[in-house]
Amino acid sequence: MKCSICEAIINDDDTKLTCTNKACSAFTCNACINLMFKTMFGQPALNYPLLCGVCQYEFDIIQIDQILVKQEHYEQFIACVLPLFWLKDCLNENEKLAQCPFCSYVEIHTTDACPLYFFTCQHPSCGKRSCLICLHAIQDDNDESIHRSKCIELHSYKEMIEKAIETGSQQQCPHCQLAGLKDDGCTHMICERCGLSWCYLCGMKEEECLVDDDVEPTLSAHNEGWDQHEGRCPMSLVSIHELDERWPQDDRDCLEYFHRYRTLCQLYDVLKIISEDKFNELNDTFGIIDASGYTINEIKDYDSRVLIDYSSKDSDE
Repeated sequence: MKCSICEAIINDDDTKLTCTNKACSAFTCNACINLMFKTMFGQPALNYPLLCGVCQYEFDIIQIDQILVKQEHYEQFIACVLPLFWLKDCLNENEKLAQCPFCSYVEIHTTDACPLYFFTCQHPSCGKRSCLICLHAIQDDNDESIHRSKCIELHSYKEMIEKAIETGSQQQCPHCQLAGLKDDGCTHMICERCGLSWCYLCGMKEEECLVDDDVEPTLSAHNEGWDQHEGRCPMSLVSIHELDERWPQDDRDCLEYFHRYRTLCQLYDVLKIISEDKFNELNDTFGIIDASGYTINEIKDYDSRVLIDYSSKDSDE
């Protein structure tokens, strides 16, 4: 089995998390789990509960507890997370939690006010002032000035990358934008919100899918001859392996492969918008790409990125 985030090999007896969403069931390796724990402990208000990197489904708390106990992090977990349970019940719609990156101290701030970028902890044993964007301590006024000029400038770009990673692991209904995730490798989708029929692979509405000129547009017609017509899609993702051996041979791995492709494409779009230099600066400052399981080189490798490689068909002919 492979980690759905970094694609590292996971042995049967290795520490791992398994997504309990039956439509996903992705695995997360111990190294990525530790990175998730580190991020959660640094900013619990923003990073709890822990979510599957593929489908954004909450991990089973029992699995989390077992790993935390095994790694002797459970007391730290309780100290960080318990305040969130009762505080969130007290929040109004225009309020959010702000937490010290260095301890469990939490405050409620209104979202109507100016954005909260800097935070002074009021816990008597902490008292640190920190940047809530990069989660680093502020040493003095000069240091804060540097953070104001750098982190605030990069904040919106950071959100663009986070959004690309989040939406890349999902496919949205082309009508109402409800995110959907298949429970198998079938590409036929019916939106739970608006009832639209659409194709999970190309993301197009049924009536807009590519079919023969004299055929009524249906998803089944869209599947006909997909291996001979670029722009059409197979009904089953696993069937792509017969044409393109890069694709896995089981449903779950196919979904992971597809979502990874989508995420790389969306990250490349962000890179082109903000420039490669700014993209590298974001990663150097926040480590956001390194922590996501992708590399800047593979994001940049757009020209060789092909969802389905039809060249094997051409060579056979």
